[in-house]
Amino acid sequence: MSVLLSAVTVLAWGTWIPLAQIVPGIPQRSRTLYVTLGNVIVASAALAIGSGSLTFGWRTFWLPLSGGVVWTIGNFAAFRATETVGLARAAGTWTPLNIATAFVWGALLFGELDHFGPGRIAVLLAGFVAMSIGVLLVVSSTHRQPQDHEPTDPVGTRRGRDRRRVGLLWALAAGLLWGSYFVPAQWSKTPAHVANFPLAIGALLAGLVLAASSGARVRMPARVTTIQVAAGVLFGIGNVTLLSLVARVGTGVGFTIAQLSLLVNASIGIWVFKVPPPGTRPARIAIAGIVIAAVSGCAIAALT
Repeated sequence: MSVLLSAVTVLAWGTWIPLAQIVPGIPQRSRTLYVTLGNVIVASAALAIGSGSLTFGWRTFWLPLSGGVVWTIGNFAAFRATETVGLARAAGTWTPLNIATAFVWGALLFGELDHFGPGRIAVLLAGFVAMSIGVLLVVSSTHRQPQDHEPTDPVGTRRGRDRRRVGLLWALAAGLLWGSYFVPAQWSKTPAHVANFPLAIGALLAGLVLAASSGARVRMPARVTTIQVAAGVLFGIGNVTLLSLVARVGTGVGFTIAQLSLLVNASIGIWVFKVPPPGTRPARIAIAGIVIAAVSGCAIAALT
């Protein structure tokens, strides 16, 4: 069952962001709102199918709901990062940080590293070093974005650097927030299909606040709305399976496995969105970094 949960999580999480970003020109706050709607659909269906009993206690409802708010803020950061530096580089930056953050929470709240001796701790640290090298390779693939000016223009060059720096800051924020959002639901010790519903409600509420505060258009054409909601459905499926997975194998291991979705979404970023263009040196560097980060993540998962 853990293998099936892992496969569904990786595939769903590897495709939902590319699907959400496939239509250009949509305000990211509005995009986030429709994704949260799709997530609520899945969470409602899972609750109904699982015949769960929903209670409104602080531990069973409000804790997971707070995690949903964290997820939405992280989602907005991820969309901004993808828009600014491209999906491959953004995902290559936030993925290892997701893993590290999840391991820290697992160790602090759930004692998941208590059984580790000095030798295993050293191997674990080596895995994180290798993962960091992979991230640096992804980030160093400095192919100019279409929005950047020519490098012969000093002002344009500086603006391009500033844009990449801002994009990477958004990706770092996404890494910290997405590595934390599911922790309240797990801490509540509520069944995954039950905890996922208040989590989805919290995400939707935060999405409504983001959309309302932007002043941008929220209503979209039917085709665009369908695509964004479908992306949210994919995320919701992956979220349900992730919560079930971490309940089986632990926070750090489960979230590390889920981050193999990096191979899926970053590859789509290169070969579908052409950022960086396939066959170029930056794309080869990005792919090398993605592979190193993914292999390191698998090694960490196997170690624990």
